Amino acid sequence: MRNLFFALLFLNLAFLAWSYWVGPPLAGVAAATSTSAPPAVPLLELVPISPAKAAVATRCRSIGPFADASALAAAADALRAHGWQPHDRGVETSVADGYWVYIGQLTAAAQRGVLARLNAAGIHDAASMAQPEQSDRVSVGFFNDQTHAVRRAEQVRQLGFKPVLDLHQRTVITHWLDVDLKPTDPDLQAKQFQNSAALQVADCPTKGSGG
Repeated sequence: MRNLFFALLFLNLAFLAWSYWVGPPLAGVAAATSTSAPPAVPLLELVPISPAKAAVATRCRSIGPFADASALAAAADALRAHGWQPHDRGVETSVADGYWVYIGQLTAAAQRGVLARLNAAGIHDAASMAQPEQSDRVSVGFFNDQTHAVRRAEQVRQLGFKPVLDLHQRTVITHWLDVDLKPTDPDLQAKQFQNSAALQVADCPTKGSGG
């Protein structure tokens, strides 16, 4: 019993000595190790970026003018058959459609006297103009060719008036087909379409040019 007491006493003293001399440094090292270790940083993963498809360069070419709707439709169908997508573009154009002979700067009373004299001289197609911007004029003929227009103007001049011979124009809408061509596409050829003699091939007008 006595020996057991001394054995337990020795074990307690040994544990106390270990706690005092060995335990604290190890605990400090452990604490320092636990506090100084940097936190784990997750690795960044690069997301693969797919390269964007390069835009295919194109050039815009235009063929026209088409004054006839059927010719326009036929040309558009022919372009689509080649895999192109034509775009119809309307353009206002002034075209000469004859020669107009008239007497201007006349009051309403003067017009009545002029018409009476013209009618007496055998010019029965003369008439006062009803349009507000032309209300001071008496028309003495509209002609398809210049020769007949000059002849009528001379007749009116011999009666003592001062006729005006004017080239008459009217506004029409002509149509062009614009096509975007790839660099490898062949150029448009007017001879491939109906009435090719009246057709032209040109670059499309730039935006804002009014074409």
